[in-house]
Amino acid sequence: MKSKTYSLPWAGKTLTAEFTDLAGQANCSVIIRFGNTAVLTTAVMGKHDKESDYFPLTVDNEEKFYASGVIRGSQYVRREGRPGDDSIIRGRIVDRTVRPLFDQHIRREVQVVVIALAIDEHDTDIFAVIGASLAIATSDIPWHGPVGAVRVARKRGSKEWLVNPSFAERPDGELDFDMVVCGKDGNINMIEVEAGEVKESEMAEALEFAKMHIALVEDFQKKIIAEIGKVKQEFPKIDLETGETALFNEHVTPNLDKAMFSGAGKIGIYALKDSWMEKFKEKFPEGKKNLAESIFEEAVNDYLHSEAIEKSRRPDNRKMDELRGLFAKAGEVSLVLHGSGIFYRGETHMFSALTLGGPKDSQTIDSIDGTEKQKRFMHHYNFPPFSVGEVGRMGGGTNRRMVGHGMLAEKSLRAVIPSKEIFPYTIRLVSETLSSNGSSSMGSVCASTLALMDGGVPIKAPVAGIAMGLMYENDNKYKILTDIQGPEDEHGDMDFKVAGTKNGVTGVQLDVKVSGVSIKILSEALEQAKLARLEILDTLARAIEKPREKISPRAPEIVVLRIKPDQIGLIIGSGGKTINEIRELTESEIDIEDDGTVYIT
Repeated sequence: MKSKTYSLPWAGKTLTAEFTDLAGQANCSVIIRFGNTAVLTTAVMGKHDKESDYFPLTVDNEEKFYASGVIRGSQYVRREGRPGDDSIIRGRIVDRTVRPLFDQHIRREVQVVVIALAIDEHDTDIFAVIGASLAIATSDIPWHGPVGAVRVARKRGSKEWLVNPSFAERPDGELDFDMVVCGKDGNINMIEVEAGEVKESEMAEALEFAKMHIALVEDFQKKIIAEIGKVKQEFPKIDLETGETALFNEHVTPNLDKAMFSGAGKIGIYALKDSWMEKFKEKFPEGKKNLAESIFEEAVNDYLHSEAIEKSRRPDNRKMDELRGLFAKAGEVSLVLHGSGIFYRGETHMFSALTLGGPKDSQTIDSIDGTEKQKRFMHHYNFPPFSVGEVGRMGGGTNRRMVGHGMLAEKSLRAVIPSKEIFPYTIRLVSETLSSNGSSSMGSVCASTLALMDGGVPIKAPVAGIAMGLMYENDNKYKILTDIQGPEDEHGDMDFKVAGTKNGVTGVQLDVKVSGVSIKILSEALEQAKLARLEILDTLARAIEKPREKISPRAPEIVVLRIKPDQIGLIIGSGGKTINEIRELTESEIDIEDDGTVYIT
């Protein structure tokens, strides 16, 4: 086996990148190791252009239980099934990091596959990004990397930032800040944060700290690329023919303003695009239809940017920092539900339902690190096709986007969920997107907050979220947009979702379409998001000011008894009955903790 290894001392350990012929038919592959965690990443480009109007990139993250040295599964099935939510989230982190660094006019399929070969004390997400960056950058696939990645965390009550902490260094409930951040050339292009009401200034401080480590990893990769990187394939951008351009200038250019600035949504843009494509097919039946569509989208993108940056114009005529109309309602849907919330922000309309269960209703998760975890708080997100006025398949399960949006809302709310000692229920929230026009994930945070309070869950504080956008020309010429919608979401340069309470940030997610965004701009966006968040929280408070004093009578009743550990299984309660006698008489579920806490549901 051919092998060449490069090493970097980093955060008290050694990061190694090994290039072998193990996956010899891929355009390139690399094995990244950090401690005893090892990740194989491959990059492959297809041989022919695909008939589409978008760049066809796929990122797959594969995690098998052999990586942690355990055998998992049901009694009858030992082979892994569909990827778990955590695996999907890790794949999305890689995708969101590398995607904006490709030329979007390329129509060759590119697939990045990440396989966790071994998992020990460290998670794979950071090393999957680094592996993807090196695999693509050293291959002949055109790409504008490399990109660095790092995890920055902080223990509750501490002022010290941790770099790439191990699983043992970030146990559940002991961190008040956990961030995965990626970037290049001093800018940031992907963020994923779960936090415990941290200040915006602390977020900016963490990003500055992370930037140093990202640069370290970038420099490490640049030396490798200079030594073994292949010559990149070239895919020149194709333009319309002269006659086709003339038709575009005649039929589209004069009508762009009216189509784009006629109100919320993209109805006007869709109508103009349909008209353009009809004219194009009629006059140039042999012309490249996908190219005609791409040229139209580029024109919309350029005009939207110039009007926003030069004239502070938005399609629905809002100010740059102005929210769309808000509406909130807690409960009043049905007494069957344990709690519910409805939230409107413009044309984005969310419904969230709360269900409370006993301790045994918690979800058992076989974690890839080899441990089994009980999850007592869950948030699930759905996005039916009618929410965007389309016809589509229902009941086909969740896609990666649904999993990602649901997990973001879950992270954003987790900081305010009461502990099991205070509120012994298993908590499940489901958010239904009933109408979507920009940031339904942050809408689900708001609707879920209403549902929690309607259901009497004693949350520490209400949480709200908002999506911030960006129209960017350079670091001195840009506009930050509050509450992006429609064309701003599709054609803008940044989707910066920020959730939190009145006291601080609880969840953040950043995606960009440019190569990166400066920390200065992100800091400004955080402060602008705070103002929007406070306004939304006021709207939620007018619907329901605090959690209701009692939970729904439809929710199960839980009796909590605390006895000495050596009495478990013997006698509980003043009636002198054994646990088994109580179980048989009441048909109750009984959950016994090691510390002597008994939950009778």
